[in-house]
Amino acid sequence: MLDTKEKIINHIEQLSSLAAALSKAPAQQVLQLRDELLALPGEDYPFEPGGRSGLNADGTPLQFCISSSTNGLNGRFISDPACIIGSTGQRYSHSYAALQKLYKITGTTAIQQVCEEMLRFHLPVEKEILDDYPDGVLWLGASPDMDGIAVYMDGRRGGNEASWQRLRDWLNYLMPQNTEVNDFIHHVSQHAGIMSIGLEGSTMENLRAKIYFRLSHPATLNDLGIPLLLREEFSVFMDDVVGEKEIKLSGLVFNIGFHIASAKIFDAKIDICGCKACVSLDAGSWIDVLKNTASRYMLTPFPISTAMLDDQCAVSFYGIGVDRKGGVRMNLYLQNKKI
Repeated sequence: MLDTKEKIINHIEQLSSLAAALSKAPAQQVLQLRDELLALPGEDYPFEPGGRSGLNADGTPLQFCISSSTNGLNGRFISDPACIIGSTGQRYSHSYAALQKLYKITGTTAIQQVCEEMLRFHLPVEKEILDDYPDGVLWLGASPDMDGIAVYMDGRRGGNEASWQRLRDWLNYLMPQNTEVNDFIHHVSQHAGIMSIGLEGSTMENLRAKIYFRLSHPATLNDLGIPLLLREEFSVFMDDVVGEKEIKLSGLVFNIGFHIASAKIFDAKIDICGCKACVSLDAGSWIDVLKNTASRYMLTPFPISTAMLDDQCAVSFYGIGVDRKGGVRMNLYLQNKKI
């Protein structure tokens, strides 16, 4: 059971080593950022045990995401902070303290106020008991190679209707002149439930509001009413990764990003779960998929080998994103190799 800081650090050692090898930053700096993101309490910090992480299927609280585009590769950690703390209120308090440090570490104090407003907007007033968040409130992401932060929070509180209305209110607060929010929510809320919401960026100029959702029943991309998702890149990607096989609804995560400064939908993304229950691919087959999908759009090849997937890491999710200018990127989310 992953119930102590030492056990988790030991369990994610292979993924950490891979991230350090792929990063341009010194290995010590990479591991320091990892530890700040994980925010695991040590033996000198009294806490109620029993926490669990929902980030990966095996309960590990860390991913390393490699994004490939025509401009090169970018890598970043995504963490489930303070995951071993059983008390939801204490877990949030410890995660929140980590977030305050990360604003400075990641050079993102310019967007701190907007991130803090997101938390106030979506969390209940009483934060000592957060029973709606059994897997924690926050996920945090940052790169060892560049400024920027990702702050995600569980968006499901109160059930489907309440969560969509809260999202509508928040997006309209962020972008009062936005004409796309109501159309987006009107169409998607009929077919999907919110999983999480978040903010990504480093400045007010590049800050994006992110909405992650899963289908609640079988539906087509056309049903969702999002023009970007109708681009052929998405259907081709699904064929490349899933093929003719059926995949569980829980195995697909959709994402829409709003560029706050322009008050417009900026990009759309589909991530496919890489577990055996969703996409049954061995290491060699995954390497073929990575090569084919990246080369199709002349993206930078992923620096991943069959040996790495056999011995060091496993695919947690693999996704494609397309922005409103037609730019394509592939996101490979790696977790530690299951033992």
